Amino acid sequence: MQKLPKIQDFKAPEGYFDSLPDYILEEIKPHRSIQWMKYAAAAAILVVSLGVWQFNSSETQFETLAMDEEVNLFIESQYWTAEDVLAMVDNPEEILDQIIAEEMVYEVDMVDENDQHWY
Repeated sequence: MQKLPKIQDFKAPEGYFDSLPDYILEEIKPHRSIQWMKYAAAAAILVVSLGVWQFNSSETQFETLAMDEEVNLFIESQYWTAEDVLAMVDNPEEILDQIIAEEMVYEVDMVDENDQHWY
């Protein structure tokens, strides 16, 4: 114990404890500059996330369009038959109903044009 250096007593500066509560309260108060930065960061995250979402949705739309064009190319070149296309879909009845509805509209238009000139 004799080898350890003696530690002198710590003395607080004059008036330290008198100003300590004011200093603590000043440090605890929220700073206004941080508040607006939180709102700005939230707005930036919102803008970026909406941009990413919009970019991804438009990319999917282009992929779908390209896939439709590719399917039409296979059908028009007669590489795929109607049976091949119907075998690839989940609900072939829906596609057949749609084709029949489109043909019916076309036939009604043709009949109307022919009715005008029959007399």
